[in-house]
Amino acid sequence: MKIIFHSTAGPGMSAQFLELEREGLFVTACSESDWPRFQELVGETEVILHLLEPLTSALIALAPKLRLIQKIGVGVNTIDLEAARRREIAVCNMPGTNSRAVAEMTLLLMLSVLRQVCPIDRLTRRGEGWKLPATAQDLHRELGGTTVGLVGYGAVARLLVPMLQAVGARVIYTSRSNVADAVAEERSLDDLLSESDLVSLHLPLNRLWLHHRRQL
Repeated sequence: MKIIFHSTAGPGMSAQFLELEREGLFVTACSESDWPRFQELVGETEVILHLLEPLTSALIALAPKLRLIQKIGVGVNTIDLEAARRREIAVCNMPGTNSRAVAEMTLLLMLSVLRQVCPIDRLTRRGEGWKLPATAQDLHRELGGTTVGLVGYGAVARLLVPMLQAVGARVIYTSRSNVADAVAEERSLDDLLSESDLVSLHLPLNRLWLHHRRQL
């Protein structure tokens, strides 16, 4: 079976791909930016391991032998599901497998913003150390003592809430559905926006999200 891993692969992952050849699975890594290489491979491909580059109906049409699109992650909004359905191509995702990684990255991004990591890094590389402008100094603060608003309370938010509470943040949330076991305070979207120092979005990119975005 011929498979495209639609991304780059480091030495460790490449070695794992070679091991799979013993099972008759031939996985080729192809960078999302390498369009000529993708065109060369896709005609004989039966499975695409999909990350972020949109799989449009035009791209799916280039793969006459395609049987499965496996999303490496959760969201399938970058896949033309109707085109796959017309061809009876299975589309699968991996719910829950990267929830902790996303929760930890969310925490990292919050800390990065509050501690002005990116501006300080640029100044340091220029040899200017911690010479933050006054406007940036006003934004420099700790996560403890802030109010963090989570829009959505799914798998990622459930892991993120105790992390935030452990460092002294107050957490509030809003959700389209009832969350019986939430360990944060529920708010309407308007109240959440008015109370929060930081707002983090944890909901799928669909029509309901677009409705939320208009409200934001």
